[in-house]
Amino acid sequence: MQLSWHGQYTIKIISKDTTLCIDPYAANMGIPPFRAKADILSLSNPQDASMSNISSIQGNPIVINTPGEYSLKEFALHSIGWNDEQGNERSLQRFMVEDIVVLHIGSLNRDLNASELQELERADIDVFFVPVGGGTALTLSQAMKMITTIEPKIVIPIHYALPKLTEKLESVESFAKEMGVSATATEKKLILKKNKLPQEDMQTVILAPY
Repeated sequence: MQLSWHGQYTIKIISKDTTLCIDPYAANMGIPPFRAKADILSLSNPQDASMSNISSIQGNPIVINTPGEYSLKEFALHSIGWNDEQGNERSLQRFMVEDIVVLHIGSLNRDLNASELQELERADIDVFFVPVGGGTALTLSQAMKMITTIEPKIVIPIHYALPKLTEKLESVESFAKEMGVSATATEKKLILKKNKLPQEDMQTVILAPY
């Protein structure tokens, strides 16, 4: 399995010959436009155009934009629904890919509630894409609290300040300091296998978006 982050909440996961894209960001965010060919497109907040830019995806992807349980090609998804203050339906996305559990919480901007925790605890989280820059999502302190609660094997920060990004966010440096890693030690992509996951200490991976 290959994972990459492309800015904001946008994730791409490749398993065998199947590509999944999550929450493609809009073209007016100031950062380079996101373009990808995908077989599956998953939207955690379909009412928000800034993270649901379907036009950036090439091909004829299967679109998942409602909570539920799905099994699609190489991916199994448990999408846990919740409603924001405006009544919009959003979701927490837990994927199973090659026996690896990946959690993407989108633009969640609060602590997990008891029922959400109960659902997430049904499977150990291997990889957690966690927003750390504030703005429309978690603050750094909220992110650190959630990491402690979930205890994933690998943590990947997303949704933080990038050059020319129009949304004002905190940089990744404070998060990196909290996790004891270098903010400049980045990778373009992360390739994972189930039998190579860390077994003891939590690992932090900072992905370069472009």
